[in-house]
Amino acid sequence: MNNCGGIRPYICILLLFVSAYVGYKFAIPYYRYAALKSDAVAIARLSYTSPEKYRNMVYERAVTLKVPIEPSDIYVSIQNNRVNIATSWSEVVDLAGIYQYELHFDIDVEE
Repeated sequence: MNNCGGIRPYICILLLFVSAYVGYKFAIPYYRYAALKSDAVAIARLSYTSPEKYRNMVYERAVTLKVPIEPSDIYVSIQNNRVNIATSWSEVVDLAGIYQYELHFDIDVEE
């Protein structure tokens, strides 16, 4: 009887699951970043005269996406009909309590 294969298929399956887990854990913060940046661009295109209105809209979207920022972390300026929205934050990706990696995100949008 031929026992081809041995432990290799199990190692491959384990590596596949570990890769999927790590990919999932890193994809969530990058999705939040991309979504908030896209929304900040859309918000910057709106025509308001108050920086506070822009700040509140960006903050509401950040809360919805569970981005760890405060309203004071969002910088908004309006000059010559150009709106600049900027913010930054950090998130820690925890991989099963074994390894932690800190990701830094910066958004700087001008429309």
